[in-house]
Amino acid sequence: MLPSLTAIARRRPPRRATLGTGGALLLALALAVSAHASGSAGPVVVPNGVADTLAPGTWAIAVPVSWFATPIVGMRSGDRIDVIALRPGEHATATAVAFDLLVVSADERSVVFGTGPDDATALGLARASGLLLIPLLRSTR
Repeated sequence: MLPSLTAIARRRPPRRATLGTGGALLLALALAVSAHASGSAGPVVVPNGVADTLAPGTWAIAVPVSWFATPIVGMRSGDRIDVIALRPGEHATATAVAFDLLVVSADERSVVFGTGPDDATALGLARASGLLLIPLLRSTR
């Protein structure tokens, strides 16, 4: 019989057994503390995110305020916006780009709109084409 294929029964070193027992105790302590902490706390409240405010089948797109030729002052969450695009020059043209965009959030740097894929694409194409974007605030009445 070859010496490399023989197996000798070895005893486990005492330090390995001590480390294994210590690790098992730490794991049990961590599980006990975790179970106690989750049992004493009330229900976990998950804050609403942007995705929770969107209608099913819609997307959110963040548009920098600098894209607009005339920003709307006082735009707030829940407002509805239409966007037209202007091509300045000798033969100026105006084109409707996006309709009924829901303002999810707005600040001094950007506006987050809830929209479908067609309006999001139209906004990006209008901006890439160098058109001036003008937001129109819809009346609530």
